[in-house]
Amino acid sequence: MIIDSLSVLDFRVFSGLHNFDLVPKLKRGKPAPIVLFGGLNGGGKTTILSALKLALYGRGVLGVGATISEYHQYLKECIHRAPLAIAQPSRAALELTFRYAQHGVISTYHLKRDWSFDRSEKVKEGLIISRDGQDLAELSYEQAQSFLNELIPIGVSELFFFDGEKISSLAEETTGGALRDSINKLLGLDIIDRLDSDLSILVRTRAAKGATQERQEKIATALNEYSTIKAKIELVRERLLQLKIETVETEKVISSFDLQIKARGGAWSSSKQEESLQLEVLIARKKVIEDSLHDLATGLLPLAISRKLAGNLLSQMNSEREARNIKELADFIKGQEPIFAQAMQKNIPQLIGNEQAIRGIYLETFSEALEKAKDTVSILHDASDSRIAATKDRLNRALKIDKDRANVLSTELEDIDSHIDSLGENMARAPDENVLIPLFKEQAVHQEKLGALKALKAAMADDVKKLLYQLSFVARRLDELHSEAVKSAEKGKVFSLAEQARDVLKEFSKQARETKLRELQEQFYSSFNRLARKEDRHLSISVDPATFEVELLDESGMVIRKSELSAGEKQIFAISILEALARTSGRSLPVVIDTPLGRLDSVHRRKLVENYFPKTSHQVIILSTDTEIDCAFYEGLKSNISHSYHLVYSPDSRSTRVEEGYFWRSKEDV
Repeated sequence: MIIDSLSVLDFRVFSGLHNFDLVPKLKRGKPAPIVLFGGLNGGGKTTILSALKLALYGRGVLGVGATISEYHQYLKECIHRAPLAIAQPSRAALELTFRYAQHGVISTYHLKRDWSFDRSEKVKEGLIISRDGQDLAELSYEQAQSFLNELIPIGVSELFFFDGEKISSLAEETTGGALRDSINKLLGLDIIDRLDSDLSILVRTRAAKGATQERQEKIATALNEYSTIKAKIELVRERLLQLKIETVETEKVISSFDLQIKARGGAWSSSKQEESLQLEVLIARKKVIEDSLHDLATGLLPLAISRKLAGNLLSQMNSEREARNIKELADFIKGQEPIFAQAMQKNIPQLIGNEQAIRGIYLETFSEALEKAKDTVSILHDASDSRIAATKDRLNRALKIDKDRANVLSTELEDIDSHIDSLGENMARAPDENVLIPLFKEQAVHQEKLGALKALKAAMADDVKKLLYQLSFVARRLDELHSEAVKSAEKGKVFSLAEQARDVLKEFSKQARETKLRELQEQFYSSFNRLARKEDRHLSISVDPATFEVELLDESGMVIRKSELSAGEKQIFAISILEALARTSGRSLPVVIDTPLGRLDSVHRRKLVENYFPKTSHQVIILSTDTEIDCAFYEGLKSNISHSYHLVYSPDSRSTRVEEGYFWRSKEDV
C-alpha cells in the first residue's frame, strides 16, 4: 500500500482546505521513502495521524465500545473553531487517496469522509469510496466502512500508524495485555473467537428448538428478560453520556464566570474578608508593640541615645565615692594624732617633751593620705556605695537588654506596618460588591446544577451496576438452560460438526499463535540488536503463548528484568516490538510515526535515523518537533527524505498554516 495524498478541510487546527502530497519521490535516482512533517507541540502533527486514522476507520478510532453519540460528539469536536470568523464552520471533510495491491493487481482507491451538524446539533456523516475512478455506489455507509475494515484491518494498522503513547504503553507494559491485543488483531484471532461464539449460538439455537415446551418457555422468558435488561443498560449508558456532555458544558460555564469575576477584581473581593480579619489582628499586635516601646521609653531606654553621658555619670559617681573614702580616711588619721603622740613618747623615751619631732614623724608618715584629702571633688549625687553599684548594674546590664528588646520590637513594627499597607492596597483593589453579586449568584446556580448532575451521574452509575449484576445472573441462567437443552437434545450431524469445528478453531488458534510468536521473537532479535546503542548486548525475547508475558534474555539465555533497561532502551524495545509485529503480519503498509524520539539519547536517535526510518517501510511518514529531528539528524536523513512540510501554528488565528520544507529548510530539491 502507498498513501498518495491526504486532504483536510476545517479539521481541528487546519482552517480551510489543505492538500498533502505523500508519494515518496526518487532522489538522485534512488528511492527516498521518508515524508517529513515538522511542527512544534500543538502545531498539528498529531492531527495528521488522527486524520489518516479517522478517514480509514471512522468510529473505530474510538475503540470497540464507542457509541454513536460519543462518535458524533467526537466529530463535532474535530470541526475547526475560528475565533475571529463571523460564521463558524459547521462542516469538515477528509479525503484520502491510496494504492493497494490484492492478488497481484494494484488498484487506486479514493475515499471521502465528510460530516456536518445543523442547528439542532444533529451530526450527519457521509462516506464515499471509489476504485480506479469508479464510485462504489452500491455500498451503503455501513458496507463502505466494512469494506475499508476488511481492506486494511484496524488491528493491523495499529502496528504501522502509531505515536509516542503507543510506544510508551509498550515500553512500560508489564502484564502482556498490550502485546496480547496486538497479536490477536495481527492473527485475526478475534474473528476466530467470533466464529466460536457463532457456533455456540448455533448449537444453542438448535438445541433449544428440540427442547421440551417447558424448557423452551423458560429459555424464551430468560431471553426476554436479558433483552429488557440490556435495553435498560443501553438507555442508561446513553443518558450517562448526555450527563457527561452536560457536566462538561456546565463546568465550562462556571469557568467562564470565574474569568469574568477575576476580570472584575473578584480575586481581590474573595480574599477581602480574610484580609480584613488579618488587618484586625495586625492592628491589635501593633498596639501591643507600641505600648511595650512606650514602657521602655519611660525607663532607661532614653539613656541609650548617649552612652557617653551614661559613662560620664558612672565616672562622676566613682570619683565622688573615692573622694568620700579619702576624706573619711584623712579625718580618721587626724583624730588619731594624739594617740600617735602618746604611743611615740611611751615607746621612745627620748622623744618625751619633743612635740615638734613627734609631729614631724606624724606628718612624714601620713602626709600622702592627708594631701589627697585636700583635692576637692564637687559632690553632685552624694550616693551611697550600694546606690552607686545599683546604678552601674542598671546602666551596664539593664540598658543593653532594653535596647536589644527595643530593636526587636521596632523591626517587628516595621514589618507589621508594611503588611498593613499591602493589605490596604489589596482591599482597595476589591470592587464594589454590587458589581460581583449578580455574577456570584449566576455562578452559584450553575454550581448547584453541576452538583445535581454529578449526584444524578453517581446514582445512575449505581443503577448500571445493579443492572449489570442482574444481566450476569440472567446470562448464567441462560447458559444453564442451554446446557441442559444441549445435553438432553439428541446430537445430530449439525451438533457433531459444530463441536468438531470449535475444536479445530481452538487448535488452529493455539498453533497459529505459537507459530507467529516464534516468528515475532526472531524479528525482534533482528530489530532490537540493530537499533540498540550497546552493540555488545545482544538481547532476545521469549513470549509465553498463554499469558503473553515477555521475558528479555541475554546472550547466555539469562532473564533480564525490564526495569533494568534504561528509558531509551525501553523505547527501543517498544519500537522493536512494533517493527517485529509489522514484519510478522506480512503486510506491506506505510509507517506513520508521531514524535518518535522524545526519550532517546543521541546515540539511540542516531541508530533510528540510520537503521530504522530509512529501512522500516517503502513509505515512512514522520511527524517530529525540531528538537527530535534537529539539524544534525536532518542531515543524516537528508538523502532518504523525499520532501517535507512545516506546520506553523498561529496563536492569533488559532490555526495552522502549511509551508514546504522543514523548520530551517525551504523547499527541498528532489
